[in-house]
Amino acid sequence: MLIKDVCKKCKLTKKAVEYYEQQGLISPAVEDNGYRNYSDEDISVLKEIGTLRKLGISIADIKNILASTNKAAALAKCKYKMDLEVEKAMAKKKCLEQLMDDYNIDQAITYIEENIEKHFTIKEKLLQAFPGGYGMYLCIHFGQFLNGKIDTEEKEEAYNKIVDYLDTVSKIEFPKELEEYLLQGLGQLEKIDMQRINSSIINAVNNIDIYLKENKEDIGKYLEYRNSDEYKKSPACKMQQLLLQFQQESGYYDIFIENLKILSDSYREYLEKLQVANKTFVDKYPQIDNIYKL
Repeated sequence: MLIKDVCKKCKLTKKAVEYYEQQGLISPAVEDNGYRNYSDEDISVLKEIGTLRKLGISIADIKNILASTNKAAALAKCKYKMDLEVEKAMAKKKCLEQLMDDYNIDQAITYIEENIEKHFTIKEKLLQAFPGGYGMYLCIHFGQFLNGKIDTEEKEEAYNKIVDYLDTVSKIEFPKELEEYLLQGLGQLEKIDMQRINSSIINAVNNIDIYLKENKEDIGKYLEYRNSDEYKKSPACKMQQLLLQFQQESGYYDIFIENLKILSDSYREYLEKLQVANKTFVDKYPQIDNIYKL
């Protein structure tokens, strides 16, 4: 079945079907003429995906559900997450109602500490600790690894070290034009679908040889642009230089990264794979080293 008919049958847009294929959720046969031929199994999976997405289930969780031999158990994990979100939302609602009746901030602080903060993910805690451009930088670059919670004393200690470090180190002072640039960039990322970008990065790291082979032309253009006068005069270049200077002059790697590895198991695993991928990349494109030097 061709994609036009699939869209009607599954009540999905063409972009949605293509996206689910990119995420590896379906694998339609490709005919000699280049058209995709979707099987009955593909259609069944797409209907399943569409249903789960309408229930607010993430792509990552859907992958686990599709691969699971016990659908009920996989769905139970998703329900548990939703229950926690509902509990957090109800606690926030109750706190708002208390503030409406008696605008007692001290009482609200106590209530939040006892009933709401325990539900916060690491990302939520960091965004509240560091509002503005600095928090957005953390979210964009590390948010995908910070969806867990602080559930051990070791992680609590690592989190506190990260917060103390970020709060006392000579932080980057974002010029107004770069702050606006970052804000605009974050908005664009949300529209594109942050999850898709994060998945693409992880897939590239996990399959670096395939990525380099399939994107040889684009990588060449990217390296050429990064060495151009146009890039060197751009706000993006200014931001990159500020970030590189910050990392080189502070304890970014010794304190922030080392404790982030303790705080997030997924980040630690990703970093190990990233180091291997970086070595492969530099071996093939040694000129990349010059790009990241001040």
